[in-house]
Amino acid sequence: MYIVIVGGGRIGSFLAKSLSQEGRKVAVVESDKDVCQSLAEQLDILVIHGDGTDAKYLEDAGTAKADALVAVTGEDKTNLVSCQMAKKNFKVPKTISRVNDSKNEAVFKDLGIDVAVSTVTAASIVLKNAITSGELLTLLSLKEGDIEMVEFTIHENSSAVGKPVADLGLPSDCVLTAILRGKHVTFPRGKTIIKVGDSVVVLTTAEHIKKLEKIFVE
Repeated sequence: MYIVIVGGGRIGSFLAKSLSQEGRKVAVVESDKDVCQSLAEQLDILVIHGDGTDAKYLEDAGTAKADALVAVTGEDKTNLVSCQMAKKNFKVPKTISRVNDSKNEAVFKDLGIDVAVSTVTAASIVLKNAITSGELLTLLSLKEGDIEMVEFTIHENSSAVGKPVADLGLPSDCVLTAILRGKHVTFPRGKTIIKVGDSVVVLTTAEHIKKLEKIFVE
């Protein structure tokens, strides 16, 4: 299976690493030159520096032979256009898009995107179904436990309290996907401050669980 990923940020790079470790052939199209360089140094995959809405760069990534295109940038417009171009210009059988604004989820599906995944909806479902009384809860386990989605409850003695996400020192292949704060779900940015009582949801690999416990629990 050959997969083209548009967007090489934390979600895109995590997905690329996971798929390549499974033996899938992966290409990433990313507009940030520094991110491209970092991905090329970390992974043995094709990395294209360019705009994922430009047919030239999609062609360079081998989209015409792709079994699927996954668009996971932080911009819904970019994700939508990339997926539509993959369908129309390159006849890609399956398109999957991250939807940053949950209001756009139905629109993406109406416009022909095969799978539209709203980060808000996905995290809300996981959090709603989670039942825990401890500080760490495994919400989801994939690849025989190698990839996990875990939830940490932030107490007042946690060293993470008062810190912005960018200063937490998260491992490069960990993605802080959501923060449940009271009845509200927050999707963190680098400047988002961790507060007492937060429930923090992280997508990670099993090897980093202990380090994450030190960051969020100790």
